[in-house]
Formats: sequence, structure tokens, C-alpha cells
Amino acid sequence: MNAPVQIRKPEVAERLRELARLEGKSITDLVEEMVRERDARLVASREADIAERRRGVEEAVRRFNALPVVGPLLTDDDFYDDDGMPK
Repeated sequence: MNAPVQIRKPEVAERLRELARLEGKSITDLVEEMVRERDARLVASREADIAERRRGVEEAVRRFNALPVVGPLLTDDDFYDDDGMPK
């Protein structure tokens, strides 16, 4: 187990004590709840960001796939000679 957390700013420590008193909790329980809530918000935010990026990629792929095919599809033979060298 790690060493206890120490709050060095008196105004922060006092605010924690006051919040704990108002909510009828220990400082440890209050901080634990605050950390869990903050973590949940960050996870939700990251998941939303990933989902938004995924939608953007899917939209780009959809638009690309909707483009018409112009001309014949090229193969390696179109780019490389029999020795594997670029034409």
C-alpha cells in the first residue's frame, strides 16, 4: 500500500472537511466518491470521443466506397516488371 495522501493547502483541506461534514461522510469516503465520479466522467468522455471518431471514419469510408470506379483496376503487373522493379 502507498503512503497516505497529504493535502498541503489548508483551504483545500478545510473545504474537504466542510463537504464531508455537510454530506455526513468521512473525508476518505467523500474523496473516494469524488474520484469515482470524476473517473466515470472521463471514461464516458473518452468513449464518446472514440465513438465520434469512429463515425467520422465510417463516413469517410462510406463516401469513398460510393465513388465511381474510373478505368480498369490496376494490379502489381501494371507497376512492376518481371524482375519486380518499378516500370
